[in-house]
Amino acid sequence: MPLPLSLALLFVSLLLLFFSQHQTLAKLLTLFSFLILFGFSLLPTAYHLAKPLERQYPPLLDPEQSLDYILVLGSSGINDQKLPITGRLSATALSRFSEALRLYYANPNASIVVSGSAFGDSKSHAQLLQQLALAFNISEQKIIRLDNAQDTNQEALQMSAIIEGKKAALVTSATHMPRAMSLFKKYQQSPIPAPAMYLAKENSKELPSYNYIPSAYQLYKSQIALHEYLGLLQQWLVSNTTSK
Repeated sequence: MPLPLSLALLFVSLLLLFFSQHQTLAKLLTLFSFLILFGFSLLPTAYHLAKPLERQYPPLLDPEQSLDYILVLGSSGINDQKLPITGRLSATALSRFSEALRLYYANPNASIVVSGSAFGDSKSHAQLLQQLALAFNISEQKIIRLDNAQDTNQEALQMSAIIEGKKAALVTSATHMPRAMSLFKKYQQSPIPAPAMYLAKENSKELPSYNYIPSAYQLYKSQIALHEYLGLLQQWLVSNTTSK
């Protein structure tokens, strides 16, 4: 998370600047904090961090795949009952669901598997996704809920048991797809990747110059990509530790 990291460094530098004799170190930490915040807030940085993750698996352009299951990995949401169901789910969850809906309309005999724990909320993420599916007139008999999955590893484990011997598509964010597929392969399953919510998009024309001004949105994209790289590193470390 570049923002908390840069703020932490800035805080330490201010302490050193005002309450110690380490003025040179304080200035270096301030500069380093600025460079982190500035660098990760730029479009080229966010683009080049996200693209290698997102392009490992191509988009599923042909939705007609004779699917038995459409697996939708959980994201986030808050069960604010004053809002419609579309307002309770995050943009990431809505993007993933829209891809799942596209696949479902092309494969109407498929069942949709939704997942995600409540994490202290009054409804699980899977319940929110089920409610959204029902709002789009998907039969309740076509929806399978996994209410207790708390991370991608648990989702992969539970979903792998469901799709054994069946044809399934896996819907998650494009940046998250490499880590998710790696976990499914760990459980001897290889669903068809169906990436959603691309962050590193390409334009055939030159973008206006204001797109290159540092922004919170680009910082957010950098954070998402860095999260996935750290997740992949964690998987590699765990795999190598357990194998020994």
